[in-house]
Amino acid sequence: MDKKVGIVIPSLNQGTYIEAALRSVIANQRHTDIALAVMDAGSKDQTLSIIKKYEAHISYWRSAPDGGQAAAINSGIQALGGCKYLMWLNADDVYEDEYAVKRIVDFADSSGFQVCYGRSHFIDENGKVTGEYPVEAFDRAALGHRCYLSQPSVLFSRSAYEQTGALNERLRMCLDYEYWIRLAQTYTFGMLEEYIGATRMYAQTKTATMQAVHIDEAVRILQQYYGRVPMHWAVTKILAKYPAGFLHRIPKRLLFALLYPWKQRILKDGRMGKNDA
Repeated sequence: MDKKVGIVIPSLNQGTYIEAALRSVIANQRHTDIALAVMDAGSKDQTLSIIKKYEAHISYWRSAPDGGQAAAINSGIQALGGCKYLMWLNADDVYEDEYAVKRIVDFADSSGFQVCYGRSHFIDENGKVTGEYPVEAFDRAALGHRCYLSQPSVLFSRSAYEQTGALNERLRMCLDYEYWIRLAQTYTFGMLEEYIGATRMYAQTKTATMQAVHIDEAVRILQQYYGRVPMHWAVTKILAKYPAGFLHRIPKRLLFALLYPWKQRILKDGRMGKNDA
């Protein structure tokens, strides 16, 4: 399947939003050579009927239990064969417009970067723009402090994927952050100053409902790849543990100073094994 770019949509019970995601990719197919794989984990809502509605535009799809989001993305990438570039779009996210994929693909073609990313908006349940993801110019060291790439706005080459290896299927929340760090060990990323993807933020997202898992994974990833964890992660970890406590009323700068002597204890200073990140 030698399309220019392969896009994978992983999904589980996202019947409320997956039609918008599919229509977003299909609109971009009018301007770019796109192969689409939809990897549904056996949804029990209306997802399957929506997938079948747009089946003519989908190169490969399946609906069956899988090993999680990272496993679904890896399987989708393999199903898409020889596409030059790869992206994934969560089932509740969308592209900025019908030219978004073309913009990032053209940028990759003209610049020669193996990993490219653009700017990104936050949207709500109704697709209304509510803010902007804090994207920054590429800095390998800065990735050790924060994730400044917005996942639906990232494109990487198949050769970079093959060189770097598959996404870590043990991760539930930070699979994208860990993958950007791993790619950055080999590649310099190109940043495109245009909007590519939009991330949907609402109360039921994994990010909102699994904050503790998110923080724990991020801490372990940073320990693995950078050998240290910035103090703000320790503060975030303890604030997540005591969400309604008085600590939230203390200015963060003061809280940093108060907690610094116990930083390693707070973080539990456990390193991941070789296969954990």
